[in-house]
Amino acid sequence: MTSTRNALIVALLAGCAPIDNTVDFLDNIESFAQAPNNKVDILWVVDNSNSMEEEQAALATGFVAFASQLEASGTDFQIGVITTSFDYDDDTRGRLLGDPRWITNTDDYEAMFADRATSAGIGGADKEKGLEAGLYALSPAGLAGPGGYNEGFVRADAQLLVIFVSDEDDCSDGGALEGEAATACYTSQDKLTSVTSFVEDYRSLKPNEDDVSASSIVGTTNSTCSEVVEGTRYLVFTGLMGGLNGDICQANWAGMLGDLGLNATGIRTRFQLEKAAQPDTIEVTVDDEPVLQGAADGWTYDQDTWYIEFHGASVPERGAQITVAYTIDPGMSAPKTTAATE
Repeated sequence: MTSTRNALIVALLAGCAPIDNTVDFLDNIESFAQAPNNKVDILWVVDNSNSMEEEQAALATGFVAFASQLEASGTDFQIGVITTSFDYDDDTRGRLLGDPRWITNTDDYEAMFADRATSAGIGGADKEKGLEAGLYALSPAGLAGPGGYNEGFVRADAQLLVIFVSDEDDCSDGGALEGEAATACYTSQDKLTSVTSFVEDYRSLKPNEDDVSASSIVGTTNSTCSEVVEGTRYLVFTGLMGGLNGDICQANWAGMLGDLGLNATGIRTRFQLEKAAQPDTIEVTVDDEPVLQGAADGWTYDQDTWYIEFHGASVPERGAQITVAYTIDPGMSAPKTTAATE
């Protein structure tokens, strides 16, 4: 990112001449890159509480649509599954399910994933700690380090995608609610670990933080099925991580999982700016070629989240270099989703 002009110039003219206050806002240039290779490690964090039987079955059935996108793109993937159960006295928490511990594109991956999605079971903890469980499963300080149960799942040269599936909100508390009833997840949310701290910790899993993303299939504001709670913390987290969100109440998961599968190929469609941009000043280039604004085959900008999103034929190819030049909008100091994380 470069800054080319002063944010404020105050010109004081000599003598009794009037003061000329001229405001000239900062210009920024930011650069992004698509991953140069086709390697992606995908961790599914599946809720295994007693209300998830139908949703686990829908996930197992709909996975075919997810896998078809990986097949079509020739993605070199590793897929692992863990649960949202994270009791601190449980030595198996955060462990990848099944044998082998992860699934590759040389395996019978559709059948193997379906088995893991449903064998997660519905007898898990009633405090669903998906964010905490995922981080522990992937972190070198958790299970992914030398000698850890999940060692080898996170490849140094691969992108990393985490997908959460839950009909409850996240209750990752770092032990603050130990001994309290599950209702404390909602009545004592001030004791939960902040979503922003999880964003920082997940991004630190890779030298290039853009190589880590997250998506979710949870309750949303549009969910209509009973006994589903809006997954606000998951929605905020995945929004900040540049991922996609799906509604767990959908009857047919094929379309939703197909979109997630395309996202999982490692070809990113969304890039978050470091600062808010004045929309009419944005200029986008891919490999030094200008890209026009448009929702069909161009780019759009979300003023609330600061994301540039590419559509259709404009989505940059693997290895492409993206440059976004714009003038900063001083009216927003942080994306709106950040304010909702505390």
